[in-house]
Order: sequence, then C-alpha cells, then structure tokens
Amino acid sequence: MISAALLALGCEKESEDPATPGLAHLMVYNGSADFYNAQGLVLKNNQPLGSRTYNDNGIGLVGAFNFASYSLIDSGSYRIAYLDSSSIPAEAAKLSETRVHLENGQHYTLYLLDSLGFFEILTTRDEVARDPAMANIRLVHLSPDAGEVYLRLDTALVADIKPLSFRGVSHFVKVGPDIKPAIRIMYKDKETGEERTLSRKSFPLQAGRCYTMILRGYRDPADGNVNKTINLSTITNY
Repeated sequence: MISAALLALGCEKESEDPATPGLAHLMVYNGSADFYNAQGLVLKNNQPLGSRTYNDNGIGLVGAFNFASYSLIDSGSYRIAYLDSSSIPAEAAKLSETRVHLENGQHYTLYLLDSLGFFEILTTRDEVARDPAMANIRLVHLSPDAGEVYLRLDTALVADIKPLSFRGVSHFVKVGPDIKPAIRIMYKDKETGEERTLSRKSFPLQAGRCYTMILRGYRDPADGNVNKTINLSTITNY
C-alpha cells in the first residue's frame, strides 16, 4: 500500500511538471550598407541575441560574401531589435524593432535593411520541401535604388522567380545542381528596354541544399562610398 501511494504521488508530481518548450531556428542578417566593416547588436526581449557584421566572410561557398547561421531559440513570441553598435551596448541606439512568433521546428530569418538611414526589419519563413536531386534557391531584394530585378543562371532565365522590387522576397524554386554557374541579377534599362547585368557571382549549387541570394547595397551610394555599392550575398539555409 505504501509503495502504491508513493507511486501515485510520483505520477501526480510528474503531471505537474511544465512541458518542455519547443525549439525554433532563427537567423539574423545585417543587410544595411551603412554597417560596412561594423557590427550591430541584435536584442531578443531586450537581452543580447548576437551581432552581425555587414561583410562577415562566408565559409563553404565560393563567392559567398556574408556568413549567417541559425541559432536554436525557444518557440514563442518575441520583440527583436537591431542596435547601431555591439561594442558599447549600453550606449547603442535602437534602429528598428519588430515582433515575431516562432513556431516549433520552423526556420526563420530576420534581415536589417535600410534606405538612406530609414531602417526596417524583414522576416522570412524558410521552410521548403527539399529534393535530394535538386537545389533550392530564392532571391531577397534589399537594394533601395536598384529597381526591379530578375534572375538568370548562366543565360537561362529562372522564370519561377518573378521580378522583384526593394523589400521583395521570392519563393524557393528548384533548379538543377551545378558546379559553378553564373548567378546573374538582371534589369531592363528604362530608356532602351535593353537587358543589362546588375550583379554577377559564381558559386556551386549542390543537390539537396537550399540557398538564399541577397541583393544589397546601392547602385549609386549617396555619399560616394564604393564599399556601399551593389553586391550579391549568399547564405546556405540548410
């Protein structure tokens, strides 16, 4: 009888234990050209989440320019903010803040973007059905003055990625893997209608992998800083 009573108490105690929170995957990305060679801090509910330098060098991909990766975070709702400094957080100013709800097991990316000092945060949900025989790619447009752009792999138009303007995000689309295709961001001249290349970069697209290509910087930086000109950044989501 004593054993049975202890067992009952043990079961009751276990039933009162709080459920383990689910885990989401969160990536933070600094896409503001004003941060060239500088770090900005990211806060989660006013607690440091991490920092990103605008031009952190990538790993694992030829031509990758900005490295970013997912961190595990409890699922739930958060206030996420980007600050203008990571060296002296107490003196940093908040650039932009957003609220996000992160679901269990899902992948998300938050991007800092700006147009001449007006900062915003863009959020994407990064889930996609992976194909072991194909690569998945998408395009994110963070260049304020680039106008409408579209994508070619070598000379082939990626028709499933529709033309994008500033703040635009395409869906992931499947493409054939390739050792080192030319990723071409294209636009049409407003006066002549002629197709022109805005940015070009080559790197491998591996079967079963998912990539986000990010157009960022300015075609014509207002302050003439060549480090703020157009470039194509690439991250491997998974």
